[in-house]
Amino acid sequence: MDLQAYLQEQKARVDQALDRLLPPEDREPQVLHRAMRYTLFAGGKRLRPILALAAFEAAGGTDLQQVLPLACSLELIHTFSLIHDDLPAMDDDDFRRGKPSSHKVFGEGMAILAGDALFAAAFDVALQAPLPPEVLVRALRELTWASGPEGMIGGQVEDLEAEGQPPTPERVLRIHRKKTAALIASSLAIGGIAARAPETDVQVLKEAGLAMGLAFQIVDDLLDEIASEKELGKRAHKDRARGKCTYPRVFGLERSREDARAYARQAREILYRGFGPRAQRLMEIADFIVERSY
Repeated sequence: MDLQAYLQEQKARVDQALDRLLPPEDREPQVLHRAMRYTLFAGGKRLRPILALAAFEAAGGTDLQQVLPLACSLELIHTFSLIHDDLPAMDDDDFRRGKPSSHKVFGEGMAILAGDALFAAAFDVALQAPLPPEVLVRALRELTWASGPEGMIGGQVEDLEAEGQPPTPERVLRIHRKKTAALIASSLAIGGIAARAPETDVQVLKEAGLAMGLAFQIVDDLLDEIASEKELGKRAHKDRARGKCTYPRVFGLERSREDARAYARQAREILYRGFGPRAQRLMEIADFIVERSY
């Protein structure tokens, strides 16, 4: 199976699980459940859950049902962050994945609550993984680190505070490591934890994930500079207009392309040293991250 077929197969697996694990739209309060599902099923790549599934297999896991709820929890947290990012008080985006953002459809108050509900639901979903309690606790500890002040939310704070400030290499790397790379790194780590891998293997996965996460965010920064609104599914060139601290603003377009590929190469090397051919899918995804156009 080539990579695109693999990604589509795993995306379908994740989508089916998300649909099963979340309350249906007709459950009260209906407007909240519609808002939660609206952005969740708006066409995302499901990169983070797919990374968890691929890492689970690379670390020796065989039954994907054991890790699937944890993989879904990563997507719920990611979607919560997107809904809140689009709000006028944050990045102020009217579109997401080619569709009106949650707050444009449901209003700002309901969008905030839908994001809050997705964040809470992530932990309820994660706890449905058929794993021993000590393994679940370890995975949840990783998930809370990645999504909290030391990870994604802390990075969002620094991203807001950096708007309009002179961009520096130290600042942009700190923001990217926390806001984006932390959750991607934990996606791989959680896959290893669910597979009951030794701590040394989990740390290898996490280190590779941090490199993949940096590559991913650098490419996102590049796409905001060079891609069209149709390709992005949202407003283009908004980072520069808002004075965001982005990689191209610090290093330029060509250096950004080179560094994204260098981080992907670093991730592949780490994975090959740690797992050899068992990490083939993860290494292919590292390449996909830097060569994508959306």
